[in-house]
Amino acid sequence: MKERIIKNNKKIIKYVLIICLLLSIIIIANNNYCFYDETIIKVTDIEITDSSTSSNALGLEEKYSTQIITGLIMNNDEKGQTMEIENEMTTSSVVTETYNIGDELFIDGNNITGLKRDKYVVFMIAIFILSIFLVGQLKGILSVVTVIVNMTIFYLGLNLYSSGTSLVLLCLGESFLFTILSLFITNGKHKKTLAAIISVFVSTIVLFILTLIVIKTTKYTGINFTGMEFLTIPAEEAFMAELVLGGLGAIMDVCVTISASFAELIEKNKSISTKSLITSGRKIGNDIMGTMINVIFFTYLCSGLPVFVLALRNGFTLQNYISSNFTLEITRFLVGAIGIVLSIPISIYISTKIFKREKSKWIKY
Repeated sequence: MKERIIKNNKKIIKYVLIICLLLSIIIIANNNYCFYDETIIKVTDIEITDSSTSSNALGLEEKYSTQIITGLIMNNDEKGQTMEIENEMTTSSVVTETYNIGDELFIDGNNITGLKRDKYVVFMIAIFILSIFLVGQLKGILSVVTVIVNMTIFYLGLNLYSSGTSLVLLCLGESFLFTILSLFITNGKHKKTLAAIISVFVSTIVLFILTLIVIKTTKYTGINFTGMEFLTIPAEEAFMAELVLGGLGAIMDVCVTISASFAELIEKNKSISTKSLITSGRKIGNDIMGTMINVIFFTYLCSGLPVFVLALRNGFTLQNYISSNFTLEITRFLVGAIGIVLSIPISIYISTKIFKREKSKWIKY
């Protein structure tokens, strides 16, 4: 009884400490004006003047207005003083921004350079960390650690690219590092970790080779690289790198799900037959395949949704937009979906071979 009380008290202390840490971070983010050299004002009053309306050839109306913004300077030598600045805005806000009382703005001379959003980002990060800690405990915190580690690897990879490394090879190498570190940090030294890593490697390489063969054979026919005009490298190279990293998350998810399920099945029944394992793997694969493909579809659909809505509003037909702007998203979706389908039999085969062999000296169940 006493041990249980001590354990519960330790858990409560742990929750209180992490909540206090997150609250302190939020408070700092709301009062970090001194960290910026650029002038920051907090909007205290807004007056709208010079309202006018114009229409285009399609008969669509757009309202134009001028905001006279009064704000309190929050940093620098002029802290505490008020300043007034103008902002042009439109109802669609396609190329303009509409500000509200309470917003914090970066000012350069007499121009608004942007909205100060860091406190909102910090608040969302705090909610994310707290939620993942409450749900996943140590595993959740380790997941956050893997994200930070992967971001660091990605940053270092960008530095290597600037020194002349091939972007495609760099992304392939990074994808392997992402997989190894993510799975070892979250799952530790375990057979399911080894099975998932090998499955991800094989699935990624097979998908990359198949995609490369198809794209090189068709010579990128039907793919419109609109939006990549300002790249200083061939668009095809950047596109292949996108496909490698874009499909990695879905492939990793499928492989981890199947390998973890196999580990659970064997833990419950150590005498389970290979045939039963394969049958269970197929059922699991069939259950997650549809949902994972839909996740990828909606992810890429959302990435192009703002431009899609804008194009339809300005008279583009659905067929015209898809052929001219949406081919990249469709290709990414198809490659990711193929990766999901391929990773199911590959992870079933590799997990079966690893779990049904004799116990290794360095990998435990």
